Amino acid sequence: MPLEKSTVDGKELTLPRFYDTVYTLDQVIDVDYYLPGCAPPRDLILNAVGAILEGNLPPKGAVLSPNKSLCDDCERNDSKPEKLAISEIKRPWEVLIDPEECFLAQGIICMGPATRTGCGERCIVANMPCRGCFGPTDQVYDQGAKFLAALGSIIDTDDEKEIEKIVDTIVDPAGTFYRFSLPSSILRRKRMEAIK
Repeated sequence: MPLEKSTVDGKELTLPRFYDTVYTLDQVIDVDYYLPGCAPPRDLILNAVGAILEGNLPPKGAVLSPNKSLCDDCERNDSKPEKLAISEIKRPWEVLIDPEECFLAQGIICMGPATRTGCGERCIVANMPCRGCFGPTDQVYDQGAKFLAALGSIIDTDDEKEIEKIVDTIVDPAGTFYRFSLPSSILRRKRMEAIK
């Protein structure tokens, strides 16, 4: 764990204190509307400004983005086999990614099944898998759990040891599946005893 104060080459280094809890914005302040993204795309911003100027806003608390999964809009969706099955998980830098084929079909983690669309598929167009920055649709309670369920359904083995071996290749599961949604997840403050 990083220390707040440490000495490096005779100089004192001071870092901000780390807290064991992170919060969503709406857990701290009242939020009228959500514009998802990292960063929100221009068309969503323009649509939101237009809705404000026209007085045509949805109910308070709405996410100003389509309420369907990224996979619904992904051009690679047509390349996905009817029965998706993977026997290993690969990281993008480990393979030459086929720009026409579904990332999941290539064994690369893509958060598209658990992530809201509306981003313009910028990562996908750049031949990188979705990381989940648009958050879940309204039908999803926990984005990370939703993706874990999707991943569990496509692992191509029933052997527990083989499943464990495949899953163990995911270097940082919490950081991968909850990168943008940890504070609103069912995990929230849960920590491993070893860290305490």
